[in-house]
Amino acid sequence: MDSQTVFVPPEGRTPDPRYIVPGLLRGLQILRTFSRERQEQTIAELARAVRIPRSTAFRIVYTLEAAGFLRRAVDGTRYQLGSPVLELGHSYLAGKELIDIANPVLRRLRDETLASSHLAVREGRDVVYIARFQGNTSLVSAKNVGSHLPAHGTAPGRVLLSALPLSEVVALYEGYEFVTYTKDTPDSIGSLVSLVERDRKESSIVSWGFYEAEVASIAAPVRNSDGKVEAAISVSCPISVYEREVFMTRIRRIVEEAAAEISAGLGYRRAASATVAKANSAA
Repeated sequence: MDSQTVFVPPEGRTPDPRYIVPGLLRGLQILRTFSRERQEQTIAELARAVRIPRSTAFRIVYTLEAAGFLRRAVDGTRYQLGSPVLELGHSYLAGKELIDIANPVLRRLRDETLASSHLAVREGRDVVYIARFQGNTSLVSAKNVGSHLPAHGTAPGRVLLSALPLSEVVALYEGYEFVTYTKDTPDSIGSLVSLVERDRKESSIVSWGFYEAEVASIAAPVRNSDGKVEAAISVSCPISVYEREVFMTRIRRIVEEAAAEISAGLGYRRAASATVAKANSAA
């Protein structure tokens, strides 16, 4: 292991350096440089963060990209974490409170509605699916655990964006080149802000062909004990499965009840969130 490779062993452990693989260690260190604040980085930034030559960083990043652990951002020069990183973490997350509480509810939600059910969180401008149950319809959902989808174009993303102060939404999408998926997808910060303001008045978001023309979905917020929106659950199915009115009333109520059940399991109490919701509305 050369002098440029910085290694901090787990607490209480003194590993034998003879068995350390420097290349693997550097790759793991590169992955760990990504955070909520640094979701996209260039090779030069990664090289500086890990204190290795840029040529070495290039080879490691190339390998991580080939394996799917990194992916290129829209501009082609920056990199972000790939879904396999989340899939690895899912084994750890699966034992944690949110997914532990949500899984039986999501399974029942799938059985009651016949639609695929999902649990998603926001990462930057994406929503990431961290739990999923395939529905009993003709729609084979591509939303696997670890899948990233655009927050501004999807029902779960709209739920999660509507929980943010408008100032944060604007900052998040400043300079963003909007991609549209249907005629209803926001194509500018202005149209997104208008959509978020409308969505904030709703208890859940109904998408009837909003992201995919032939797919209907409903998403509702999951709140933690502080009343903050921590995740969103959703169901999706072909629009041919339900009459629109039934989907927007009975199925919507079932999804909202499921979200409320998960929120209660996380310690959410309705009165506790009133202050949080009011503060976000004022922002």
